[in-house]
Amino acid sequence: MPDLISVFARWWKFILGLSLLAVVIALLASLLSPKKYLSVATALPANSLMADKARVFNSNIEALYSDFGTPDELDKLEGTAALDTLFIATAKEFDLAQHYEIKSSDEALYKAVIKLKKNSHIARSGYGELKIKVWDEDRNLAAALANDLLQKIQELHQHLHNENNKLTLKKLREDYFSKQKEYKDIVDTLDQAPSREADIFGTQRNALLNQLQDYKKIIGEYELAISYNPPVLLTVEPARASIWSDKPKTLKIVLFTLAAAFACSFLLAVFLESRKTAM
Repeated sequence: MPDLISVFARWWKFILGLSLLAVVIALLASLLSPKKYLSVATALPANSLMADKARVFNSNIEALYSDFGTPDELDKLEGTAALDTLFIATAKEFDLAQHYEIKSSDEALYKAVIKLKKNSHIARSGYGELKIKVWDEDRNLAAALANDLLQKIQELHQHLHNENNKLTLKKLREDYFSKQKEYKDIVDTLDQAPSREADIFGTQRNALLNQLQDYKKIIGEYELAISYNPPVLLTVEPARASIWSDKPKTLKIVLFTLAAAFACSFLLAVFLESRKTAM
């Protein structure tokens, strides 16, 4: 194997020339590439126990709950962010197919969604926060997209949290109307019942009346819980338009290209020197 120092001494012009050529090409490509601006929306997970209706009606229980959830509660939020549902809604709202200059077709929306997902990154940080990052050539649009994705995640999970309450409320109302009908039938029967049976029907009527009052109270609690609909994310910092572009990172590109080009050109010089020596 040839001595590396002697190889560099004989081939230094070739090595440096090839490295500088690669750096110039990388620099030009970086400068000519469209600039992309990064906007970041930051949120903390809300305590999932906040959705418990007992928290609304019992001040003692409310004091036991913290407003902030644990980082583990971000698992389902990160899972949701991997779905197309949020991105489709955002792409439609901002007409991203036109913004990305995608030719009009049946697949235009889906192509815009793919590009939006490529230009986005939703994940937790090391501090247990959810970070929604969006890059775009329009700095203001990047901020708007990040905030909209955050809002879409919020709305989707609020809707999911409320579904169980809505189903329970529907069942309670059905039972309430059934009890009302039963109560009306007993009242009608009581008016026509013989005196010896009046006490029995009267007791049934009073029991049903108490049940109807309990149903009405519980229905009211569920209606309030649904309208309360606590957030699943607590916004720490909304996304703002960036002043400086984030991509391309010209200095990093140039330094990486220089190191890679120098290594490749030096190895090439060693190879050529070896062949020259072998001949």
